[in-house]
Amino acid sequence: MPGHETAFFEDPYYDETNLNALFGDLRAAPSGAVVGIKCPNYLCKPECPPRLAKHLPNSRLIAILRHPVDRAVSQYYHQIRSGRFPMLAADAAFSRYMAGDFNPPYARQVILEFGLYAQAVANYLRVFPREQLLILTDLALRGGSPKVFARACQFLGIDDTFLPMSISVPRNQGVYSIPFLSFIRSVNRYGVVFDESTGLERMRPGPIGWSARRLGLLASRASAATRLFLRRQEPAVSQKTRAALLEFYLPDIVKLEQILKIDLSDWKASLPRAADHSPERSTREVNIGDETGQGQGAESNY
Repeated sequence: MPGHETAFFEDPYYDETNLNALFGDLRAAPSGAVVGIKCPNYLCKPECPPRLAKHLPNSRLIAILRHPVDRAVSQYYHQIRSGRFPMLAADAAFSRYMAGDFNPPYARQVILEFGLYAQAVANYLRVFPREQLLILTDLALRGGSPKVFARACQFLGIDDTFLPMSISVPRNQGVYSIPFLSFIRSVNRYGVVFDESTGLERMRPGPIGWSARRLGLLASRASAATRLFLRRQEPAVSQKTRAALLEFYLPDIVKLEQILKIDLSDWKASLPRAADHSPERSTREVNIGDETGQGQGAESNY
């Protein structure tokens, strides 16, 4: 599986006749190997399930769903970090969102709607048989990452006794320290150019763009290192905001319980505390096939 996300099925310029972008990263795989791709956005973009079914009808898809409130808060900070959103207190931003004021416009989808999992899962069940989907929640991680990893391996039909040495190492940690967040945001805006209406990005060419991206990466790693010693870097958002978000997501959580026939009482009953990983792949691998794959698959962390 490539280390980066494969955006083929969500590409606004998707061309069903040209699969080079899809398979280019997989050509180096050994003959007979089980291969996969990952992209978290595949889960909640309605155009992705039929495209996946068309090109990878026999794929096995894996999704690990994060509590939607945690996901929304973490995604908000991720958008600031990337340079797409301004530095605005989370409570103020979510107050506007809950009132229907979305700026930029795509904030509605990436912040709120991507946490409406029931509809997203239903879209996949329309084009894939249930036995080709393994859908877990962050509640499963309470039993430990190794158990979840073994379950995913069993689902994919590969060796479930293998355990990566790095399985317990945190991945893609969010940045919530205001000094780090402000610095990384500023640097990233020199390294990447964003479409203000869609959030789509393109790399800024030249040595300045390359240097800015490298500096942003190093700053993110430094932020992650400080969290080993300074634990009070979790997202700052009020209980009032969490309660409003939970109320927003409750109907969808109930539908998800019915679709998957699982108990999400813990999601419904408490105001969750934001986790340590960012949505950018907090080991949400929606392998709808990666958080978090299509097994020939796709993976998405949510």
